[in-house]
Amino acid sequence: MPFEIKLDGLPGGYSVTAARDGEFLQVQTMEFISSEDGEDFITKLEGLPNDLLRRLPPRRVSASQVDHLLAVIRRDQTVTVYVNELTFALRVRAGRTIKPGEPVGKNDFSDVVALRLLPGLMNPEGGGVPVPAEAGVAFLFSVGWRKGLFYDLGPLVPDGDGACHPRTFDLEAKLGQLYAQLLFQERFSIKEAEWQALFAGRWFPFAALRYQTIEEMLAYVRAGWSIDELAGRVVSEVKQKAPAFLEAWEKHPAFGTHMPILRRAAERFLAGDPVSCTGLLFPRIEGLLRSNHVISGATSKASQENLSRSAVRANAGRHGCLLLPHRFELYLREVYFASFDPKEASIGVSRNSVGHGVAGPDQFDAKAAAIGLLVVEQLYYCFEPVSES
Repeated sequence: MPFEIKLDGLPGGYSVTAARDGEFLQVQTMEFISSEDGEDFITKLEGLPNDLLRRLPPRRVSASQVDHLLAVIRRDQTVTVYVNELTFALRVRAGRTIKPGEPVGKNDFSDVVALRLLPGLMNPEGGGVPVPAEAGVAFLFSVGWRKGLFYDLGPLVPDGDGACHPRTFDLEAKLGQLYAQLLFQERFSIKEAEWQALFAGRWFPFAALRYQTIEEMLAYVRAGWSIDELAGRVVSEVKQKAPAFLEAWEKHPAFGTHMPILRRAAERFLAGDPVSCTGLLFPRIEGLLRSNHVISGATSKASQENLSRSAVRANAGRHGCLLLPHRFELYLREVYFASFDPKEASIGVSRNSVGHGVAGPDQFDAKAAAIGLLVVEQLYYCFEPVSES
């Protein structure tokens, strides 16, 4: 059962700047921070979460025993606190067809859409723990050894006119993104130099790849090794998944007129003909981008930059999205739409080099074909989701 407690005053957040008496103070009312942030994370835990714990009945739970904690903080200073008694129900986009009763793991997550907190073992369709938009919230949770803390105290803090405003975002969707950030933290902590190394090899942590494959790719980058050493494994993985790719693409309106070419490209890939697959795919990907540009309602000119931007627009505001939309937009612009130097001895595969007929024949290999199919699958997830109705 949850605990009901009363605060001495309403929490306003954490100070960002130092201030003397009578000076203005900058306060952060909403934040997500995790064990990845070291001492700053500990400092935040020793603030609001620790204050809530010490107000619970004696000897009920110590800080070291907290797996998760949810506090719903109301404007009348009453708080409902749940400690280690909630069930997490994740809504995810799966990378394969999953039957009832099948085990599900990190390899099956293409994206995490939402996290619903259930009081006990309730049916997730029956509704989660009520967190009113007018209430502040603090949520501490664990994923294995990792921990994260999210707080939103904005609804408790009056504006300049003395009025408080309710939360305007979907809390379950927000928590889903935060859970994904913790569960796949290695993907969200890729450094700039590591991104540059990935792009230089035309690689990306594509959503269609197995969790272990992406993990090993990142380990290779961080060790300074060439990810191309893993190309054979990636090619085998894409061959295994290609039929499922086609089945999903058939259902998306942006893919409709392109399916005959995409089916033939996948057929040639599976037949061990990467030259034909690559030659068919790379111009056609731009066709997909153009179809999505129209369907998404974009009114801007269909330039390469705008096509890349509209490709990820459906997920652009989701900073904890496993598809890494902002980075994928950059990938499209810098890798897929890469320019070429006609003086190079062997020009790499890109939309522009293939379209202008200058890509080196030796570059039309299994790696290029597999990457082409992975880009298409990434676009399938990045485009506006297909209606489930």
